Amino acid sequence: MKVLHLIPSFGSGGAERQLSLITAALARGGVEVHIAYRSGGPNLVWLESSGVHLHMLTPSANHSPMLAWKICQLVRRLRPDVVQTWLLQMDILGGAAALLNRVPLILSERSSTAAYASSWKTRLRLLVGRRAACIVANSRGGLDYWRPHLSAERLHMVRNCVTPTVLRTDEPIKALSSNWAGRPLVLYAGRFSYEKNIPGLVEALILVARQHPDVMIMMFGEGPERESAKMRIAQVGLSERIVVAAYSSELATWMAQAAACVSVSHFEGHPNVVMEAAAAGCPLVLSDIPAHREIFDENSALLVPADSPERIAEAVLDTLRSPARARDRAASARAIAAQCDLPAAVAAYRSIYQEVVGASC
Repeated sequence: MKVLHLIPSFGSGGAERQLSLITAALARGGVEVHIAYRSGGPNLVWLESSGVHLHMLTPSANHSPMLAWKICQLVRRLRPDVVQTWLLQMDILGGAAALLNRVPLILSERSSTAAYASSWKTRLRLLVGRRAACIVANSRGGLDYWRPHLSAERLHMVRNCVTPTVLRTDEPIKALSSNWAGRPLVLYAGRFSYEKNIPGLVEALILVARQHPDVMIMMFGEGPERESAKMRIAQVGLSERIVVAAYSSELATWMAQAAACVSVSHFEGHPNVVMEAAAAGCPLVLSDIPAHREIFDENSALLVPADSPERIAEAVLDTLRSPARARDRAASARAIAAQCDLPAAVAAYRSIYQEVVGASC
């Protein structure tokens, strides 16, 4: 079987990480996997020596009309059994190329209804998606978005996989500052963008730092709201205790050392960072939204209103001050994360591909 995946980049997002992990495993299992992309990124490393065939699309400009032509030509040349698209740009361009070449299309849904404002791009994606062989979502919220548009048999859910990570030493933490030794660590990792509720999170973390003088806070990630977050933290004189850093390949090590991982998004699909923190045994403070409630409850995380920095801060402080209760919740969350392993995700995708190919014959 030959499968072509299309994704804009191998950046630091959850979709890019999932694609890299799943396709590498599929290739090791004998599937002929091709991936076309515009630009690289940190998740490209997972595909080294994996057997996946990589196709970098040029030109790399987002809105170049040549990009659509290049994708169409690649689909025509490879003649894959299935095309699977990831993220909006490739859902539209790659989806159209698959349909034009009469190749079965699988569209990946990584979020939920709240992610999609009414726009021509959203409408065009829906138009392409309605003609797909199937939609593969990573959450019930993602499936709910498509239910009005496709029949139930064309909707599938495959949870994000969580892979065991070999933890390195605590050198990344020691290297940051000797002042961190023995201090409790609070962690945020993710995109600095609207859906992650960055302004509310920053205000909450400022309250935590002021009320707990020993706590140190790390925020990892990239995105359009990163600089404004740094400016707000500097404005209140807390830049040495609330550190805004870039994407880290050592995130599992930080999670294993942290006293709490905070994620208070307005909306999510199936949150990668939260699942990885749970797998690392890190206590969770999460926004009380359907995507988090779909996975965790009060026995496995503290769930708080996303719009209340005070309540978020209170939950983080409770986690720091009651470590025994926090460890109990973390153990429950870890058991949940253990159910979302890579072999299960790979087997689910194989089954979907076989079903789609069989239906097209």
